[in-house]
Amino acid sequence: MLRTRVSRLWIPVAALALASVVRAEHRQVPVMRVHAETEIAAKPATVWAQITTGRNLVTWCPQWKSPKNASVFLTRVGDVLDYTDEWGNGGRSVVTYLKKNAELRVAHEPASGAYMCQGKLILTPTGDGTKVALWDQYTDESSAADAAATAEKMEKELAETLAALKRGCEEHHSVLPTLHVTK
Repeated sequence: MLRTRVSRLWIPVAALALASVVRAEHRQVPVMRVHAETEIAAKPATVWAQITTGRNLVTWCPQWKSPKNASVFLTRVGDVLDYTDEWGNGGRSVVTYLKKNAELRVAHEPASGAYMCQGKLILTPTGDGTKVALWDQYTDESSAADAAATAEKMEKELAETLAALKRGCEEHHSVLPTLHVTK
């Protein structure tokens, strides 16, 4: 009994000793969110094929222009694309959510781990086609002036990305996947 009491007394002492050796810190990191949208004169299935078929997506998304991505078909959570951001940081994009003909989310993982970034595309059917909304959100610990310049560059890039997607869908240059059914 005495031995048990003595052992129990050492637990708080050991915890205090560890707390003085191991330290954790926290700080709030700014997250920037950039949004753009457009209306495309095509059905959601056509837009979806443009977004998720490798040979197509390398034509409209500058981050995914790696030749390796041309053979990719995004069909499930966990699918991976090579990417390079606007500043030359390479890494991979991992599908984190996918709802066919409706929504695609990816996490961009830079090889350096210097920042966190997520992208989201939402397709909404309209009377004349499909509304496409695109969000990019990323951490930015730079100065206020640099953060504003980065956000402006990202806004321009998102607008150009959606314009390229729109052209690809409306000009019917999409390369749709060929389905082979075997019995």
